Amino acid sequence: MAARRTRPSRTTKRVARARAAPKRRAAASAKSRARATSSTKPRGRAPDRAPDAIGFISQHMDYTSHDIEAVKRFYTRLLGFSDFQYLPANQYLAVRTGPTSSIGFMPPMPGPPEDWRPPREPTLYLFVADVDRACRELESRGVVIDRPPADMPWGHRVAQLRDPEGRSVTLAQNRRRR
Repeated sequence: MAARRTRPSRTTKRVARARAAPKRRAAASAKSRARATSSTKPRGRAPDRAPDAIGFISQHMDYTSHDIEAVKRFYTRLLGFSDFQYLPANQYLAVRTGPTSSIGFMPPMPGPPEDWRPPREPTLYLFVADVDRACRELESRGVVIDRPPADMPWGHRVAQLRDPEGRSVTLAQNRRRR
């Protein structure tokens, strides 16, 4: 006589489903995450954040200044960076230049003056939407453009000017190579 198969009871089925539920949820969650990741990151495009090994959040550069008031006027009024903070007690000016970047200016630290004078400081390279328009606007405000807008072989259109203390400020616009 053939062995008779018994059906599992409803209770047994419930217990088995309850035990398997966490595994099913984990698998479904993993599939959902994989789908979300693949659909939100188009292929062939750079990631939204630059990869780094240090947990990079933002960039801030400090410069020395012998005339904070002139520098403040140049960056806030003439260049139009309206998000800034000036701390008179420390004579420190912080100017937000983008969502994750800023520059600061402070009096020179003690030491030989040649250690703190521009042009030993780097060029500020500010990306703008339209270099030609930016230059016209700045010239109307009295800013002298040292080098008018020109296309560079690396794909930028750039113009160069100087802040009141002689720092080189480059305005750059990304352009597609032709």
